[in-house]
Amino acid sequence: MSGTSRAGSYRAVLTIPHAAGTFGAALVGRFSYGLLPLSLLFTVQHATGSFGLAGAALAGYGGTSILLPAKARFLDRYGLTRVLPILGAGSALALAAVAVLAWTGAGPPAAYPLLAVLAGLCAPPLGPAMRTVWRGIAAGTGRVDRAYSLDSVCEEALYLAGPLLVGVVLKVGSAPAALLVTAALLVTGTVTMAYTPAVRGLRPGTAPTTRRRGAGPFRVAGFRYVVLVVLVVAAGISVATTCVAARAQAAGTPAAAGWIEAGFAVGSVVGGLAWGRRRHTRPASAHLVGLPAVLAVGVGLAVPADDLVVLGLVLGVAGTAVAPLFVVSYLAVDRLSPPHQRTEASTWVNTANNIGTSIGGSAAGLLVDHAGTAVGFGAGAGLLAASAVVAFAGRHRLDQR
Repeated sequence: MSGTSRAGSYRAVLTIPHAAGTFGAALVGRFSYGLLPLSLLFTVQHATGSFGLAGAALAGYGGTSILLPAKARFLDRYGLTRVLPILGAGSALALAAVAVLAWTGAGPPAAYPLLAVLAGLCAPPLGPAMRTVWRGIAAGTGRVDRAYSLDSVCEEALYLAGPLLVGVVLKVGSAPAALLVTAALLVTGTVTMAYTPAVRGLRPGTAPTTRRRGAGPFRVAGFRYVVLVVLVVAAGISVATTCVAARAQAAGTPAAAGWIEAGFAVGSVVGGLAWGRRRHTRPASAHLVGLPAVLAVGVGLAVPADDLVVLGLVLGVAGTAVAPLFVVSYLAVDRLSPPHQRTEASTWVNTANNIGTSIGGSAAGLLVDHAGTAVGFGAGAGLLAASAVVAFAGRHRLDQR
């Protein structure tokens, strides 16, 4: 039996009642996350003259992502309409305070990383929240997988466009202005999304108020396998992207690293769009084995690719597996988790990705310094292959309901 069949266009997803308005509002809020790293970094650096302090502010913001599952529990328990506006307003106010401090020069330098941490603590989990909405409004339509594909590729596109918009604002304005734009997008998108009919009308099974404690969705063995696969894949990709930067630097064209990584992201967008247009009949375990294997082969082929153009082409093709991998992961944790824990379960995919990226980036630096980029790419390919082995070992649990 064929593993895929034609599933239809993305227009069918957006014609679901209230889908377009809710998704549009969510994208406005999520666009702020594409702008935030550069706008925060340059705002703090320009205000203090220190890249070290700017990096500390960015690290403080990013470190709070470990609390995403905890925030998702609040969303599951109290509902999106109650929680999202509070989080969005709190995060936006903290970012605006950073911009105001940078403009006025008031306050001690330590205030910048502290406010960045506060902004991160309040940052609303808009991606998991939108997937909760998709589950609610697309239930019974057979379009949830297509909705997740559309969601993933749009998010990838926002992270590509975000730095470009920051560049435009920096050219005509200033870094604090870019940060204020970021804060405005965040609070506008979040509050608008929270009060759309689709969010306000979520059924109790989608955003229940049941109290949960303890391990949550980690009680399910198959869920643990999905999170582990994502973590190892993220580590492998992070090793590879760090090696791209090192190889471009060694070739005397460090700017090429940005183009190669952009090509990798474009490959992910193309792969996600193509994936969502097909109806897949193979079990999740088959995809969680096959997609990391494709990535492993691509990164492995990067080992001898000293020419940067060839390297970019190889990784661009390999990148077509990234967005489908996350779509499959989100669908798998939906199926493996109880309905009252699915928002939290979705955030664990993001958290595993963040943790794996941090681990991979740290390890890659040591590998590049002591063994070179060829060994680094080889290690990245090895991690990706290992994630496929993990998925194969847990295939029976991954396919449980």
